[in-house]
Amino acid sequence: MNEDLIGGSEATERGPSIVVIGYGNPLRSDDGIGWRVVQELRTRLCTSGGEVIECHELAPEMADKIRLAALVIFVDAATGGFPGEVRHNRLGGSGAENESTAFSHARTPREVMALAAELYRASPEAHLFTVSGSSFGIGDTLSREVAQAIPLVVAKIETLLRAAESRMGAE
Repeated sequence: MNEDLIGGSEATERGPSIVVIGYGNPLRSDDGIGWRVVQELRTRLCTSGGEVIECHELAPEMADKIRLAALVIFVDAATGGFPGEVRHNRLGGSGAENESTAFSHARTPREVMALAAELYRASPEAHLFTVSGSSFGIGDTLSREVAQAIPLVVAKIETLLRAAESRMGAE
């Protein structure tokens, strides 16, 4: 699995309370949006005991990473929609949330969450943020519309983080 783990040493022994996973290919233009968003969130998450994962694909091993988390957030590029369009879906149950992510990743966030539930009886709150891309050719630069969506996605995730931290502090 190709990934950089950030914040692992700051995470508590029982595991990080929040895991944010940005995935896609940063060398395929807009497909790198997941990586860019988590890079913006890295400092905030690492100082609060969260874990940031940047990877090309979701892998079964991630079920172990998220099993002790209270909140899991996935960020990826999507096809369809207008360039820069941000979609947010809460994952859970057997509903058919739109997981139309860029290209066809081997596993979806819903499959990773289902595996964590099956193997570990884990059921953290989970969300998927996607940003519709327009350019998936070779390159490390995001299209203008996708780059402009980063602050919106970061703000939406930070709102979720504050709410989760508030709930965890109340417990």
